[in-house]
Amino acid sequence: MKTWLIIGSSRGIGLEFVRQILAQGDRVIATVRNVESASVLYQFQQTLPIGFLQMLLCDVSTEQSINAFIQEFGGLQFPSQQIDFVVLNAGILKYPNRATEMYRQKYPAQKLLATGIPIGTIMFMSSDSASATKFMAFEDGFAAYAASKSALNQALRHMAEELKRKNSKTVILAMHPGEVATDMANIDITWDIEGVLKPEESVKAMISVISSKGLADTGTFWTWEGKVHPW
Repeated sequence: MKTWLIIGSSRGIGLEFVRQILAQGDRVIATVRNVESASVLYQFQQTLPIGFLQMLLCDVSTEQSINAFIQEFGGLQFPSQQIDFVVLNAGILKYPNRATEMYRQKYPAQKLLATGIPIGTIMFMSSDSASATKFMAFEDGFAAYAASKSALNQALRHMAEELKRKNSKTVILAMHPGEVATDMANIDITWDIEGVLKPEESVKAMISVISSKGLADTGTFWTWEGKVHPW
C-alpha cells in the first residue's frame, strides 16, 4: 500500500487522482483551498476506512497557507512514515494572461522536502505550452501561462540536480497531462483543440507513468502517454 499526497484535489484532474488512487487501494492525503470546495472528498471519506483519505487546507497562492499546511502535515501519522508520491496539481489559469499566473509548485515542494519525511516521487503538473522547442505560436493570450510553466520546468530541473548531488532518493518529474476537459480548461479561445481527454483517461495514464519512473528519470519531462516531452 502506497501513500499519495495530492495538492489541489477539489475538482478536475486532482479530484480524479484521488478517486483512482483510492480505487486501487492506496492511501491519500488531499489538499483543498477551503472547506467549501471539499464536498465530494467528504463523500469519498464517508465510504472509506479511517485513515485512507485525509484532508488538509492549502491555498498555493499564499505563503501563509502553504506554511500552515506544512506545519499540519508534519504532525500527521501514516503507516509507512513516508510519502511515496506527491502530485503538485494546484493552480490558477486566467485567460488571456495579462499578468503572470505562476503556479506556486516549487515552494510547497521545497517545504515538503524540508520536513525530513521521506518522499519517493514529486510530480509537477506542467504543460506542452511550456516547451521552447515545441513552441506553439498560435496560442494568443497564453504568453504569461507559457512563461510561468517554462519557469516551473527550469526550477524543477535545478531541484532535481541539487537533490542528486545530495544523494537524495526523491525523483522529480514534470508532466504534460494532455488537453483535459476540466472546468479550468473551459475558456473561449480562438483555435481548435484536438484530442481532448476526459480526466479519468488522463489520470489513469499519468498514474502509470509516475509509478514507472525511478532515480534514473529524475529531472525529466513526460507526457501522459509516457513519451518524453521536449523542453
